[in-house]
Amino acid sequence: MRKLLIIMSLWITLSGCSYLHVHRMDVEQGNYITPEMVSKIHPGMTQAEVKEIVGDPILANVFDKDRIDYVYTFKPGNGEMTEKYLTLIFRNGHLSTINGNMYSQYIKGSHN
Repeated sequence: MRKLLIIMSLWITLSGCSYLHVHRMDVEQGNYITPEMVSKIHPGMTQAEVKEIVGDPILANVFDKDRIDYVYTFKPGNGEMTEKYLTLIFRNGHLSTINGNMYSQYIKGSHN
C-alpha cells in the first residue's frame, strides 16, 4: 500500500510538469542600433564615420567591401523572433544608399 502511494505521488508530481511553463531566456543577437544612431547616418559619409556612430558590423562581408550589413535579431523566450537589418552601400568611399527595415522604420516612417 505504501509503495502504491509513493508511486501515485510521483506520477501526479511528474505529470504536473507538463503543465508548467519552462522559463526561456530572451535572446538578442547582432548589432543593437538605436533610432538616434540611424538618424545620424546620411549619404556622403565615409565608412569610418559610419562605424564611429554605429560600430563594426557583426557580419563582415568578405565579397563586397563597399557594402555593410547590420543585422539584429530578438527572440523572446515565449514569442516570435523579430529581425531588423540595415544595409549601407558605399560608392567611391562614401555612403550612397541606405536600405533596410531599421532605416524605413526609424527614418522614413517618422517623416510621414
